[in-house]
Amino acid sequence: MIGSDTLTLFPGSQTLLGKQVSDMVGNDLKVYQSGEVVGTFHYVTGFTGFSSEPEEQAGYYFPFHLTKSGTKMTFKKNGTPTKQDIVFDPDIIFRVSRNDTFEVIVDDSSVVTFNFKQASFETQTKSKSRARK
Repeated sequence: MIGSDTLTLFPGSQTLLGKQVSDMVGNDLKVYQSGEVVGTFHYVTGFTGFSSEPEEQAGYYFPFHLTKSGTKMTFKKNGTPTKQDIVFDPDIIFRVSRNDTFEVIVDDSSVVTFNFKQASFETQTKSKSRARK
């Protein structure tokens, strides 16, 4: 497991941006030292607290608390910066998929690169799937 000196996972009962952590991930979620994330991701809809963009309000979300501190951070998704030199905030939620990698860089030093290939991604509920046909 990755050390608590780098990051910790939130308890399922915690609420972040208006969603309970247990709505996003299962209590089996783990992060290994390599950055590999295993466990269950639940499909979330209507996550307006995450983004005002409708296409970013549904999907799979990875919440974590960075225990390493700093003044600025950069996030890279699949090697490409998505946020650069933003003010440090230890509470982070990434919208992820199985083939994504996310690197967290604090004060120009790479802290962790997550990958999700071994995680379980639950499918959307049957009622939502039927509605799309």
